[in-house]
Amino acid sequence: MKGTLHIILGTPGSERRSVLSKSNSSNDSGLSYFLLPEELKDESLPHSLWDWDESQFRFDRIEDESAEEFFLFFSNNFNIADQFEATLKILESEDGLDVGRVIVFINSKLLVDNNDQITTWIDAATHFADAVCFSHRENDNAAHIAKCKERYESMRYPLETYLLGKKKDPPLERILSPSTRRISHVFDPQDLLDPEDSPTNDPYLSRQANGKRHKPIPTPFAS
Repeated sequence: MKGTLHIILGTPGSERRSVLSKSNSSNDSGLSYFLLPEELKDESLPHSLWDWDESQFRFDRIEDESAEEFFLFFSNNFNIADQFEATLKILESEDGLDVGRVIVFINSKLLVDNNDQITTWIDAATHFADAVCFSHRENDNAAHIAKCKERYESMRYPLETYLLGKKKDPPLERILSPSTRRISHVFDPQDLLDPEDSPTNDPYLSRQANGKRHKPIPTPFAS
């Protein structure tokens, strides 16, 4: 793979595939290619499936070599910290592949439940994210969206937030902007980092002496 790798996280029903599928109708620079777990398989998209094998991504053969932009969709059936570590290994092994944006899609209907595990998952996802996209905004969840946005503003997270409407096309040019807005340093060049900012010291990736994460991330959407 050569080009840009965007990392996509999302809650169930967040419309992440349908939103990003529009990149191929608006993209003049090359094909956008989707790297999907089995549960998100979509024959309408140019894609390859991946398997989870010994905490690593194993990809099917990529059929279209003209692809210059890749969307790696994380699975909700596996821990996202493990998937971020596996992504770092992909970037180490693939010359010419650079990380683009980390984007989190949230089905706003889920915010109404005030579920602690979902909140903890979103906290972890936004730690790594450049942008958060809220789908399915409705009158009964508008205040919950505002509360969620205010939470990360108060934590001084520099990420961008987008409300995805039903009638307007998503602002993909801005969502996929190459500017970095994430608070995590795991994808920064290692030679430019202080030791405390290395991936092994990231609060969600670092491990205790017994091998467990210092800040474990739940899998509230696992099927």
